[in-house]
Amino acid sequence: MLTLKDIAILVDGSIIGDPNFVVKGACSIDNGQKYCITYLDNPKYVKYLNSTLASAVIISKDFDDDNLNKNFIKVDSPKIAFAKVLENLKRKNDHSHTVSESAFIHKSAKIGMNVHIEPNVVIEKNVEIKQNTIIKSGTIISEFCTIGRDTFIAPNVTIYPDSVIGNNVHIDAGSVIGADGFGWATLKKNHIKIPQIGNVVIEDDVWIGSNCCIDRATFDSTVIGSGTKMDNLIQIAHNVIIGKNCLIAGAVAIAGSTKIGNNVTIAGQVGIIDRVEVGDNTVIASKSAIFKSVKSGSFVSGIPARKHNDRIRQDVLISKLPEIYKKIRKIESLLDEK
Repeated sequence: MLTLKDIAILVDGSIIGDPNFVVKGACSIDNGQKYCITYLDNPKYVKYLNSTLASAVIISKDFDDDNLNKNFIKVDSPKIAFAKVLENLKRKNDHSHTVSESAFIHKSAKIGMNVHIEPNVVIEKNVEIKQNTIIKSGTIISEFCTIGRDTFIAPNVTIYPDSVIGNNVHIDAGSVIGADGFGWATLKKNHIKIPQIGNVVIEDDVWIGSNCCIDRATFDSTVIGSGTKMDNLIQIAHNVIIGKNCLIAGAVAIAGSTKIGNNVTIAGQVGIIDRVEVGDNTVIASKSAIFKSVKSGSFVSGIPARKHNDRIRQDVLISKLPEIYKKIRKIESLLDEK
């Protein structure tokens, strides 16, 4: 539980109301609950301010709160401030920084200070794990891997040999890092395996959701750049390079040797073919298919993906085709009468 004064200090905000009011939880603004805090940053939700049962609301500094009988905290960014509040309200995991007796740790492995290793973890030879990292039950870390400090690895993660995981990385349950890339050559209708002898490099501050697959490179490295956040069920193929601070939503598949720039947003169920480049600051709308390289700063959508504004105009035109067709038939009929 936090007082409004505690929250204001946490989010660098100013209080309108009772600074000693105690917040017991968080809620949405449309389904508000008493003694809970919510936030408002979308004009569509202003209509709920009078009716919400939430006892406190985080709002923008420039929002007019006159005549509203509520406690407010005014901040620069309500959404970011609310995220900080949620982080402080959520249930904290009390890790004891112990190593379970049922974990297998090869004698050549180097384990840093305050590393927490749960039951049935397997750590193979020549692995290095740095301080304050947490490894949950059932995870396998194969030989010659390096895991940075303050990293969290959820249950049943598999990390293949030679993988490099940075600092403050989060890997959710069931993800597989460093499995063989899908490399095959066909000779007389026989598919011959191309050995995948590279590795995977996950840079600092990366978030990887559940059941993601990031394949090792044929040679060199498959790279996930620092600050990138990945949703669940994502396939990253061999030799892919993903830049810094990208956002990748669920069910995205990126084929081999593709390069994604920095600050790229890829919405859900996007498919990107092999050997293309997506420039910095690009946005790819959901269910799009990328068949050719995309310039920096683009907003693309559709199958095949094109500039979003062009596609909208084309869709409008397509919707008018039946009407246009009727007019053409009418003109043809009048011409035939002559």
